Amino acid sequence: MRYFNGTGCLAIFTGAQTTIGRTVHVDAWDEATGTALVVDPKRGMRRPVTDYPDACSIAP
Repeated sequence: MRYFNGTGCLAIFTGAQTTIGRTVHVDAWDEATGTALVVDPKRGMRRPVTDYPDACSIAP
């Protein structure tokens, strides 16, 4: 089993099919690019926030 730990930051999204203005906890930062990583619950793995077309910003 994998465990994910948050950074205390939130990724903010402008909208999605089911929820408008959703937020997701930033789990880590990509060491090579500095991109925020969030947990994709469907895949059970981290994904760069830039993989999501509705990503808007990161909040502390």
